[in-house]
Amino acid sequence: MIIDATIEQLRTYCPLLEGRVAGAAQFTLGLQNYNTNMALPAGFVLPLDQSSEGNSSMVGLYQFVRKVVGVVVEFDAKPDRRGQAPVMKYDEMQACLFSSLLNWVPGTCITQNQQGYWFEGGRFLDLDRARLFYQWEFALNTILDDTDAWQIPSVPLDQIEVDIYNRVIADPPGPAAVVVIPTANPPPEGFPHDS
Repeated sequence: MIIDATIEQLRTYCPLLEGRVAGAAQFTLGLQNYNTNMALPAGFVLPLDQSSEGNSSMVGLYQFVRKVVGVVVEFDAKPDRRGQAPVMKYDEMQACLFSSLLNWVPGTCITQNQQGYWFEGGRFLDLDRARLFYQWEFALNTILDDTDAWQIPSVPLDQIEVDIYNRVIADPPGPAAVVVIPTANPPPEGFPHDS
C-alpha cells in the first residue's frame, strides 16, 4: 500500500516526471539492465530497508519500524555521455520530489504522531552513457500493534440471550421472558428484543 500510494502521489504532484512513475522490486535486477520504454526523466519507487526497535510492550505488540522507500529517477544522458546534462537537472528534480513527498503520510499508514516522509539520503547509482540513475531515499516511522499481529481464532459472537425468571418457579418450569440481543448487526432503533 505504501508503494502504490507513493507512486500515485508522485504522478499527481511531481510535474517534472509528467506522470511517468512506476514501481520496481530492485534497482540492479529490475531497472539497470532493462530499457523501460518510457520517456525520460522517469521515476521508479522501490522498497528499501526496514528496521525495528523491538517490541516495547510487555503484554502485547507495540513496535516502532522505520521503513525506507527509494525513488530512482532515470535521466536521459544521451546528449552528454559524461552525464553533465542530467546532473544539471538534479537540484530541480530534488526540489520537485521533496515538495511531493516530505511530510506526506501515504494513505492510512500508521505512523508515529501522523508524521509523514522525511529525507533519509540519496546516492548515485549508475551512468551507462545513455542513462543516469540517481536514488533519493525517504523514510517513515511506522507502528505495529496488536491489530497487525496474529489473532487467536474464536467463534463469532452473533447474539446474547438472557432468560428472565420469576422468583416463583412457574409450572411448567421455564423463563418468564427471553431477551435476545443481536451483536453481529445491530438492529434498527425501536426494534423489539423481547420474545
